[in-house]
Amino acid sequence: MARPAERGQFEARRRKEQVAFLVVKFLRVYLSFREIAGEFHARSAAGTLPSAGLCGKVTALAQGLGFDLKELAHSLFRNGQQAPGARMNREALASMKTTLERRFLDSSIGTGYHLLQILQEALYQIERYSPELKLETTEIERIMELSRPVARRRSRSDDAADLDSLQVLDEISAKLAVDAAELAHGVVRRCEDLLEATARVIRRFGASANENEILILNLLQNRDLVERVYGDGSAETILSELCSGKGFRGRTGIERAVGYVRERCGNVSGLEPAAAS
Repeated sequence: MARPAERGQFEARRRKEQVAFLVVKFLRVYLSFREIAGEFHARSAAGTLPSAGLCGKVTALAQGLGFDLKELAHSLFRNGQQAPGARMNREALASMKTTLERRFLDSSIGTGYHLLQILQEALYQIERYSPELKLETTEIERIMELSRPVARRRSRSDDAADLDSLQVLDEISAKLAVDAAELAHGVVRRCEDLLEATARVIRRFGASANENEILILNLLQNRDLVERVYGDGSAETILSELCSGKGFRGRTGIERAVGYVRERCGNVSGLEPAAAS
């Protein structure tokens, strides 16, 4: 049976790993959705959204990285710290900041996952039924045109009732198609806004996760993701913030990060600053 101290060390390391994996998975989700959103807007403008095949991409994202990210967030943040009481010193303010970040990340990541599911259904409706609706509308218009001479001769014919029903069904189907398109556009915009807000909080949350050698190692290994999400030079800036203080040696943030994880993690081949430049 593991001793309490050993269990504590294991849990502390496990939490470090979860924080690191959460940050990297979020970066991947962010970039994946940004690619989907870019194609969505381009296809919408071109009028080719029904043939874009985006439903499959959203489904893969929701069932893969999106689900993993949501589960990680719930595991990390559902039993978070409570906000401090009346005595507000520097430590208490830092604790409150962490609590609010945890609560926001759990909520925003969970919301983002469910929005992906809504978007998946809206895109399915668009891709599955919009092409058929166009064909049906064209056919109904052709039938209505052919039936006009007959309708003038027999205004109360049985055919007239059937034609009216077809027209009503066509209008309802058209309304559903419009609703699906509007829903998809709204959800994409909501996801974009939510991802940007979450990226800002993840950035601050990661910077406050000091002495997490596993997070630092993962950021070093995924500098390209960091730069694509936060911009050129952001990896150096973030690692400089994480690797500051007496325990770090080196001129740049990347140098200090490599030295730190080499001491704490062992094998860091290929992460030297020279290879990163």
